[in-house]
Amino acid sequence: MKITGLSGLFILILLLSTCYDNPFGQLLENKPPETYCITDTIIRPGPDRYSTTIRVAWWGDDPDGYLTGFELSKDKKNWSFTAKYDSIFTVEIPAGTDTFDFLLYIRAVDNNGLKDPTPAFIYIPVKNSPPEVSFVYPSGFPARNPESSFPVLRFSWEASDPDGADNISFFEVALNDTANGFLKIDKSFSTIIIRADDWLSNTPDATVFQGNNLVKHDSRLKGLVLNDSNQLIIRAIDKVNEKSKMVYSNKIFVRKPTSPILLVNAYNSSISAREDFYTSNLNLCGINNYDILRINEIKGDHYTQLSPDNTTQSFVFGLFKFIIWFGKDIDYSMSMAQKTTEPFFNKGGRMFLAVEIASSIDEQAGYLDFSPIDSLVSLPAGANNFRIETDSLIEPVVSGWPVLKSTKISNARPFYEEAGAAVLYNARLVKTGVSGKAPWTGKSTVMAKKVNQQGKTVFIISSVELHNLNGNNNMTDLFTKLFKDELEIK
Repeated sequence: MKITGLSGLFILILLLSTCYDNPFGQLLENKPPETYCITDTIIRPGPDRYSTTIRVAWWGDDPDGYLTGFELSKDKKNWSFTAKYDSIFTVEIPAGTDTFDFLLYIRAVDNNGLKDPTPAFIYIPVKNSPPEVSFVYPSGFPARNPESSFPVLRFSWEASDPDGADNISFFEVALNDTANGFLKIDKSFSTIIIRADDWLSNTPDATVFQGNNLVKHDSRLKGLVLNDSNQLIIRAIDKVNEKSKMVYSNKIFVRKPTSPILLVNAYNSSISAREDFYTSNLNLCGINNYDILRINEIKGDHYTQLSPDNTTQSFVFGLFKFIIWFGKDIDYSMSMAQKTTEPFFNKGGRMFLAVEIASSIDEQAGYLDFSPIDSLVSLPAGANNFRIETDSLIEPVVSGWPVLKSTKISNARPFYEEAGAAVLYNARLVKTGVSGKAPWTGKSTVMAKKVNQQGKTVFIISSVELHNLNGNNNMTDLFTKLFKDELEIK
């Protein structure tokens, strides 16, 4: 169809009229957007108020454009922009009250920056939410989660609060019941170690060490019961003084020390047999009062007596003056002893340690540093093991000590003693390899001692297991020399 000039002008005017009030170019005024939310006021009095974590949703529309987002405010003065259509708010209730009225204004913003002049709002009555707390136990397999312990216990926990972690004010702890009240623990701590002040009575007070830095609490914790099961009670308190439920830890049997002597049994098999060897020979030489700790005994998925961490274990060892340590696994025993006996030695403690040292162990193993051993003897070319044959002799360096004889073939790694240490025994060893076995003629020390500045023996170490050395039936004589004469156990 042919369009005349007049017809074309008419069509142009019609097109322009869709954007202008009239065909002569006056712009239509931008209309503001409108904002909506679910409701404007919620009335829930008393205990029916909402918790302090609330979700608010909103939406809007614009009659002549589109929305770019929304602005939020709690006072209609300070606004913040968001492109979201909902959000979760954690309401901070002022200290000293457990309720608060939450008010939020929302206004839509269109593509020209125009804002809704009549913002939507929501009014929600809010009530404080109580904090929560739970105990945390060691993980791993086996877990260091003992069933029994001497009177040094470690407890760890974690806490949360729906109103935010900062809303927690402090913790309160008690032992076994609340008859003695609670002990206040600062919220910055999530671990405590408690240690009995003495064990003259069965219900001693306990010193409390807080956190990894072992900050000593000004007050003592009451309620500990020796030779009985114990558990810690904890609760969290928030800024408005609302309390969590009281939470109870697993029970642990707390043993009362009976002696300054501790036998540390580090075997994980033949545990009772190895223990009987030491206790029977100690009894025969006149030492019959001692305590026993099985640090490598495993039941199910956990150690039965090993403390939850090395710091707590070092506190346990610090309760005693003498340690007699025996085990099979040098990596386990030596690394554990190195990490946990420094406080024990600093208090003047004295120790004997017998553990088999296999030929596969690095001659410069780091855990040797604290012992009388400087380094281990290296295997010669072509050899893969040092060992003691059945009926081989282990001979003393100093007169008056008994000559020992092996009752079985066993590993026996010789070592070099550190400067200032003294050799006690050398062994008649053989080296073995692909070409068979042959006598070893090099350094053959298997027992040595370290002395302090006063010349007193403080540490004796043996790289062979003593229960394999009683071929001459004179183990009682050796125990007398080691423990009564050298370590001066009375």
